[in-house]
Amino acid sequence: MGSDDFICSLPLVGSFFKRLYSYFRKHIFFTDLIHIMIGLGLGFIIASKELFNFGVVLIVLGVLGHVYAFIKG
Repeated sequence: MGSDDFICSLPLVGSFFKRLYSYFRKHIFFTDLIHIMIGLGLGFIIASKELFNFGVVLIVLGVLGHVYAFIKG
């Protein structure tokens, strides 16, 4: 059993991850884009006070991307 199978079998979050995986498997570019936004957002927040607001915006967009994938999944 791989980590994906284990996560999908968890009682509370398994169905959530199954929906996300079903969308993410079909839309690789979108998946990469939202995860890059979250990573850059965290980096901007940690690295610089001047880029803090931009980092927060990137993280919010990344989270909204996950919500969109959940709805579409």
